[in-house]
Amino acid sequence: MTTDFNYMNTYINFITESGISLGLLTLVYLFFLRKETFFRLNRVYLIVSAVFSGVLPLLHIPVFLNSASSNLGLIASGPRVLEVVEVYGGAGANASGTFLSLPLIGLIYFSGILFFALRFTWKLGQMVLLVRSGEKRKFRGLTIVRLGFDSSAFSFFRWLFVGRNFQFGIEESNHILKHEMVHIRQRHSIDVLLLELVVLVQWFNPFIWYLRRAVRENHEFLADALVVNKGISPVRYKAMLIEQVTGIQLQVANNFNYSLLKSRMKMISKIKSPRWAGYKYLIGLMTMLLLVVVFACEKTPETNNKQVAVKSASIGEQPLILIDNQVVTKSDMDNLEPNKIAKVNVLKKGTQLSSLAETYGEDKVKNGVIQIFTKDYENKELAQKTDGKNVDEVVVVSKEKKASKDDNTTYNGEPVFFICEDMPEYPGGDLALRKYIAANIKYPKYAQEHGIQGKVYVNFVVSKTGEVGGATIARGISPALDAEALRVVENLPQWKPGMQRGQPVNVRFTVPINFVLQ
Repeated sequence: MTTDFNYMNTYINFITESGISLGLLTLVYLFFLRKETFFRLNRVYLIVSAVFSGVLPLLHIPVFLNSASSNLGLIASGPRVLEVVEVYGGAGANASGTFLSLPLIGLIYFSGILFFALRFTWKLGQMVLLVRSGEKRKFRGLTIVRLGFDSSAFSFFRWLFVGRNFQFGIEESNHILKHEMVHIRQRHSIDVLLLELVVLVQWFNPFIWYLRRAVRENHEFLADALVVNKGISPVRYKAMLIEQVTGIQLQVANNFNYSLLKSRMKMISKIKSPRWAGYKYLIGLMTMLLLVVVFACEKTPETNNKQVAVKSASIGEQPLILIDNQVVTKSDMDNLEPNKIAKVNVLKKGTQLSSLAETYGEDKVKNGVIQIFTKDYENKELAQKTDGKNVDEVVVVSKEKKASKDDNTTYNGEPVFFICEDMPEYPGGDLALRKYIAANIKYPKYAQEHGIQGKVYVNFVVSKTGEVGGATIARGISPALDAEALRVVENLPQWKPGMQRGQPVNVRFTVPINFVLQ
């Protein structure tokens, strides 16, 4: 049940992000681009908007907030704190009710997909029947299909359908053929099919229906403009369009459509847009960039939070690195196993290091010193001589003591990382994690009756196998709320484990759960 819910949350995230993207990009077209005569650019914009919205939720772009990095364990002074999970209680609020309604929402949604898929299949079947039953003839690399009933002309890929009332050779018919051949040569049917597929997934979203109509409308604008540019009078062409709006309307085909006729009439007479209007497409581009920042960019843990780090710099700017008071290279430091470290002193660039300068030379310590003491190092006398006021940071990585249940630095006898190169990932991301907790947690009745509310902070470890364990209350409110928060966290599904130097590691997190009475 947990796995199914997790997949459902991931899919909901996908649909939500895709739908928001479709909505914003469609609004940009509606308010800024629809009335422009850059029909080719509009076609590109509309199709890119549909494709971009489908791909956006799949993008995950890491954003490094600090260039400092190190392979020396990357162990920080505290666990990463996740975003607050809100849990509501009281009249009209029941966290479990949302979970119980998900199956019903899913049933309605997938029933809609099934309905529109069958509808789409039926229309394609109709097209196949028309091809088989009609009288066919070749014309300039395409197939003209004469139907057995009166109908306006329409096209689908390389098939051009005409009604039995269609008369070849007359001027109006030639213009109609030119119009439909524009649809065929520019492969407008591919756009139509793409939008029909997007409709299957976003059928509940009103913006996809407008986008679908906008694509068809722009196809007609393109074809009309090319025909009129070949010399036909706009007035005469408009009269011909009115005469042609008869017969069947197949939504998977490019045809003369009465609902689009009014906008086509206006666009035929419209003066061409000035060149400066092309800059409006930058609005669409900026909207896409904004959507990428909001939905695709993922913050990586900041590496300046009480951690051992050496900034990338030229050789002359590197700090002096000491392991057990022996000068070593950065490579030696990188290869040192974190569980062998007892203490690290970070003496930053510019600090007066008199005792170390006397030992190693003023020139070598001028860019700072990193002192590392291992557990096996017995003589700590030199480390104790260091003036404590000159130590900018002291990071105690591990201690010589037996690991206990409440020890934040170990889990099952192995080191626990707070920051690592590749942090653990919950399936579907942090949003899916918060939704899972909110949907599975229940506001205790006792706490609701006694007006108990507030934040419970739960520490937990994502083990190197991806399992969640070691859950403890970092800060609680009441036994009832604490126990419920622990219950849900302890039952979290499997994560993708964190990685350090290509090896899976244990990583500790803190999640705040805010119980709110309404």
